[in-house]
Amino acid sequence: MLDFIISLLYYTVQMATPFLLCCIGGVFVQKAGTMNFALEAGINIGAFCAIVFTVLSGKLYVGVLCAFLGCIILNLIFGLFVIKLKANHTIVGLSLNMLLNAVPPFILSEFFPSRGYLSALHVIDLSKMKLDVPILRSIPVIGDIFNNQTPLTYFAFLLIVIMTFIFYKTRFGVHVQVTGENKGAAEAVGIHTDKIKWIALIISACTCALAGMNLSVELTGMFSLNIASARGLICLAAINCGKRRPVQSCLFGLLFGFSRALQIVLSQYVGSNTAELINVLPYVAIILVFLVTELPAARKNTMRIFREG
Repeated sequence: MLDFIISLLYYTVQMATPFLLCCIGGVFVQKAGTMNFALEAGINIGAFCAIVFTVLSGKLYVGVLCAFLGCIILNLIFGLFVIKLKANHTIVGLSLNMLLNAVPPFILSEFFPSRGYLSALHVIDLSKMKLDVPILRSIPVIGDIFNNQTPLTYFAFLLIVIMTFIFYKTRFGVHVQVTGENKGAAEAVGIHTDKIKWIALIISACTCALAGMNLSVELTGMFSLNIASARGLICLAAINCGKRRPVQSCLFGLLFGFSRALQIVLSQYVGSNTAELINVLPYVAIILVFLVTELPAARKNTMRIFREG
């Protein structure tokens, strides 16, 4: 039983990494007054650029740089329509999500042997992606859970601390909060609200790139179609359930990581048919979390709307 729990918690930390990275960046965008529906596209393009340019150049650092560049360009396009042209953020975000599901297979089919995936395992050594930390190695149970994780997993927890400090303890963080809560009041005191939104989008772009690289570079060494698997949309749910607060949103991201870990661990003990059914666990978790977080707020709402028959 202890081995089951340790394995479950180990995979929870591993599976939660892209959620944590995506959530902590997405919080800044939403708190600044814009819902970034392109998070899913950001994860996909980050994973895609990282592998493609690693394969083309033979250098991992080139793929990493291109992943950041690709995500930043994507978010600049999103910002152009939403911030500059005042388009609906939902429509723009969903359009970019669909576009980024169509572009990778086209490029792969035109320039590479397969349209479904691209491997960079001849450049990336997955055995070197997990870090053996001596301090953690000597701690019972805790070491079994947190040791031998990937660099971005450790960095994700550090980033949460850094970004939470920025969010609550810096002038920029205060400006982000004021911009989202009352744009008119923010502009009245001299805050350049559009500039704040652009910076928030760049932050989100970088964290989405990291999430994509965690999935493609660190965990698999390859890109496959729709590698994000709705993680960006799940992160939107986590941010909303966390009331657009960094720590709370990341806790919900950790919960969704737990649901994916439970899926992985349980599939080792059941048959293939049952394992397919277990695949719905992350999505069931979303529904349950929304029910738990939103029902109390709905009950407090005393407003009633009456329609004449």
